[in-house]
Amino acid sequence: MNAWVAAGVAFVTMAVTMAAGMAIGSRLSDSRYEDGSVKNLRTSVAIIATMSSLLLGLMVNSARYNFSDAYSDVQKYAAVLQITDLNLLSFGAPACPLRGDLQAYARQLVAETWTTGEDEASGSAQVSALTALLRFDAGVRNLKSETADQQDVRGTLLALSRQLVEYRWKVTGVARTTTPAGFIFVVICWFALIFLYSGVFAPRNALVLTGHALGMIGISAAIFLVMEMGQPFTGPIKVSPAPVERLLQRMQAQTCPTPPQG
Repeated sequence: MNAWVAAGVAFVTMAVTMAAGMAIGSRLSDSRYEDGSVKNLRTSVAIIATMSSLLLGLMVNSARYNFSDAYSDVQKYAAVLQITDLNLLSFGAPACPLRGDLQAYARQLVAETWTTGEDEASGSAQVSALTALLRFDAGVRNLKSETADQQDVRGTLLALSRQLVEYRWKVTGVARTTTPAGFIFVVICWFALIFLYSGVFAPRNALVLTGHALGMIGISAAIFLVMEMGQPFTGPIKVSPAPVERLLQRMQAQTCPTPPQG
């Protein structure tokens, strides 16, 4: 579910239910203001308000941790890419073509991960990124070691290549789970009930209406944050691709070693 849509649905639902509550309240007799009626309903609404606040708070906290984990994963993956590139340079001229494969994969990784959310537009990038990564992995396995140092570096490259393959899905966000739509639906329904109750007993004046409108905006904003941070690679709030982009610039600026002239 889109974060803007979820926030909009939440605001409209709460506004409509409060208007319905005010309409119901205008048709009821003054007996609704008796202490027994108010206290009886207040207990149920207090329970719903507590559960709603608790669940929404847990969802915001979970989304924040998901966003932080995504940021950390990008930083770590950029570090693995850099270490891999340095080991390719250390191996020597035979590994130079693999640097091109690694750079191609890093470019496709950025194109695949930081999208506008359009699956059709990112489908070809996903295939190209996987192809480049598998081509790089096969190239590392086919490297021929001529010295003991190259043999050690090749072993390191094999381990790094496996690490790149293992963590690719985690970094691209495919393995991440978004906030279940059922949770959002339940929270919106609970807050709608609260505003329905408020509408029945609320005085009809601009101050009360403004206060309730601000409360609806605040709740809708919290739901927006939950949905948005649950998708850390798309939307206005997303993890920056700067670590991988800076690494690409450095890799392109550093040339491969030339083979000795025989």
